[in-house]
Amino acid sequence: MVNTPPILRCDYNSSRMDSRRAVCAVFVLYLAASLQLTSCQDLTGCGGSKGCYRHPSDCTGDNCIAFVTWENVGDGRTRFSMRASQTENLAWVAVGLRPESVPAGMVPADVYVCTKDGTGVERSENILTDAGRWNSVARYIPDNSVTTELLSYADNVISCVFTRIASIATGDATFYDISGDNAYYLLLAVGNGINADGTINSTYHAARRETPIALKLQSDFVVPPEPELLGCGTTRGCFRQPPTCEGDDCTAFLTWENTADGQTQFALRASLNGSLSWVAFGLRPAATTEGMSPADVYACTRNSEVKRSENVSPYDSAARVIPANTVTPSLAVYYTIPNFVTVIECVFTRKASLAGDATFYDISGDNAYYLLMAIGLDINADGTIAGKIHSQRWPAANALKLQSEFALPTPPPATPKPGGDLVGCGETKGCFSQPTGCSGSNCQAYVTWQGLQDGQVRFVMMGQAQGWVAFGLRRSNINNGMSPADVYACTSDREVKRSENVSPLNSEARVIPADTLTLETIQFENNAITCTFTRQPFLQGDDTFYNISGDNAYYVLMAIGASINADGTIGGNRHTDRWSTTETQKLTEFGAATGEPDPVGLAKAHASLMMIAWIGFASIGITLARFFKPLWPDSKLLGQKVWFTIHRACMVSCLLCFCAAFILIFVYKRGFVDTGNAVTVAHAICGIIVTCLGIANPIMAIFRPHPGTPKRPIFNWAHWSVGTLAHLLGLVTVFLGIGYQTSLLSGLASYSFFIMLAFVIFHVVMWVLFEVMGRMAESKVAVKPALPQQPDTDPNPDEPGRSNDMPLKTAGGDSNQQLANTDTEPPADEEGENLSQITDEGAAAKMILLCIYVVGVVAFLICLVVFVGLA
Repeated sequence: MVNTPPILRCDYNSSRMDSRRAVCAVFVLYLAASLQLTSCQDLTGCGGSKGCYRHPSDCTGDNCIAFVTWENVGDGRTRFSMRASQTENLAWVAVGLRPESVPAGMVPADVYVCTKDGTGVERSENILTDAGRWNSVARYIPDNSVTTELLSYADNVISCVFTRIASIATGDATFYDISGDNAYYLLLAVGNGINADGTINSTYHAARRETPIALKLQSDFVVPPEPELLGCGTTRGCFRQPPTCEGDDCTAFLTWENTADGQTQFALRASLNGSLSWVAFGLRPAATTEGMSPADVYACTRNSEVKRSENVSPYDSAARVIPANTVTPSLAVYYTIPNFVTVIECVFTRKASLAGDATFYDISGDNAYYLLMAIGLDINADGTIAGKIHSQRWPAANALKLQSEFALPTPPPATPKPGGDLVGCGETKGCFSQPTGCSGSNCQAYVTWQGLQDGQVRFVMMGQAQGWVAFGLRRSNINNGMSPADVYACTSDREVKRSENVSPLNSEARVIPADTLTLETIQFENNAITCTFTRQPFLQGDDTFYNISGDNAYYVLMAIGASINADGTIGGNRHTDRWSTTETQKLTEFGAATGEPDPVGLAKAHASLMMIAWIGFASIGITLARFFKPLWPDSKLLGQKVWFTIHRACMVSCLLCFCAAFILIFVYKRGFVDTGNAVTVAHAICGIIVTCLGIANPIMAIFRPHPGTPKRPIFNWAHWSVGTLAHLLGLVTVFLGIGYQTSLLSGLASYSFFIMLAFVIFHVVMWVLFEVMGRMAESKVAVKPALPQQPDTDPNPDEPGRSNDMPLKTAGGDSNQQLANTDTEPPADEEGENLSQITDEGAAAKMILLCIYVVGVVAFLICLVVFVGLA
């Protein structure tokens, strides 16, 4: 349905016209109306008589996914025109107004919608629900506030024109006042879902876009450019990270393009989950093939400013003034979107050169530069980034002429084919992988080498690491160790760095000699670093650059690490894992290298033995000593009280298990753990403390005082305290070990953490039941004189000449008092002093609970050990 605009309506007297003239008149009026409204639906006059916002920004009309225009039409009204196409099953197009005070998001917003089945413009409001989710709800259009002039749908194209008054006086705060200096972000969206009643409430958009700044709709008709990845490689150059990102999913990107006045327009965008203070790009002369200096740097900051600095050395940058009339910002914004993602965007133009200022690099003509890009978390009080270290950085692989070269080298695939680099091992290339026999995707690390026709050697490396993966060459006359070695590392900064292992505990950065190494590809995704580079076989006059040509053979070393230095090197950073081939390799030959025995078994054995010790033996042994001394009063096992024999066997087994596990982990790690991971360090320190406590307690037991002597209570408390602390800290250490989750035990944490948590809950519940059962047994014991009973004077085979235990029932004693004594922590000695009888019914119930507890502990332990074995 089309409502003819008032300025085109006319009245006629049908009695003065025949029907033919009336039809013609109506047709002429309709045609005139259509022509006027169609003129509102093109993009002529944008930035002059009307404002235009389009998606994508370089579309021209029919090829737009959507566009909206706005212009003043008198009487304080604004005419909005929308058109949408290019969307499959298009159902609606909408424009929304978001207040200037809200710099990001889709809420709140006053929204106007045109649907394919509608007869007029509809209104809704974008709100935030109590659950924190975006939603849209229908809103009433106040009388005489919105007039639909055109609404049509044909061939999957929606066209819509309406006028809106600037404000209403009814006090409707959701009908935003667009008059005067009131500014709003324009939201533009299309969708292909619609409700049965024709509304779009609660439906989701298929595409959306928002203006980079808030606009005064009655006076602002120019929308500044914004960072976007359109025309990459043709009309503009694009440098992005990750290399295959498309815009909002990029960590950072830079674009550059020529402007009509001979300047270059640069656009920067960065987003980070958390705090972000700046994004910057720099120009490094083509003559400097590596590093971040010297460089002419431009940064967009969280203060919505563009700042300039100069990288004067690898470790320092100095603030530089932006010369007058050389850099003109058109956009500089900083905002936060849901999920605590911080975004910085800026667009500015830069003159090609400045006479007399050598630090203002000339980018005209054939002058070429390496592009550097970085983001950082902190800025100075004056808003500059001078002296601030980046959190991430990326150098371009090639120098570019910025006014004529817009194409970067094609990036490698985002996800390499699993095992593709290991195809041809032993035939066309040499390979060294860990674990031995892995196929690529399940490798912790690998390095391959392959001779090329020009004499160079191509190396491919992969490592599951947060900081770096490296391989080194150790001379054939050095049979073991990691030094001396010529080392090449691919880092999380997406660079290749060289170092030299000068001693077993130290490595030093080394410069990569010019023209000796060429980086081909490098990527850091999903906690894996993969790179490919070629290396010259030798370098005359440099003994540290090992000659890999001919019959020269070397041990191949491989390692991964969690951290790198501020300058991107790995010098002085300890590995998290390392491996060495068992035999020397000629890198001109392509045998499959064999490594040292796979150490993953040692890690699994360590984890399994520690869990058997502290979850199994310690839990059962401590539980027996705590709750089951009164049980089996007349029975002995191996000449000792039953509970004491089992307790001692459990604790000795615990001692043997955790001592063996302690030794295994030091053999596996070949020293202390890498200090770059706080959880790893906490696990190691707690493990050492637990081991010391676990060894100290049985030593105390060997030298315990005789029962009844004055120092016996001191021993009781010390033995109980040390044992309880060791057990509790042992369980905590197991939790930390699960959280540590080394890459060798990848996949363990997602299963075992919850099993471990369930065990702790089970353990606590069972102890509560044991305690309740003890209290109930105590209340049922009759208070009556006990029959005389002679002490058991059988010698303790472990302690010659010492009484084995105190009597279960003391002649003339108060059994209730003795029961109460057993509930005091620490209750009694290992030999069974201060024990009391329990009823037969109570003994049977406690035996049933004990069996349930032991079976439960064993079941949990089996599950955990199995998961460790499968990791």
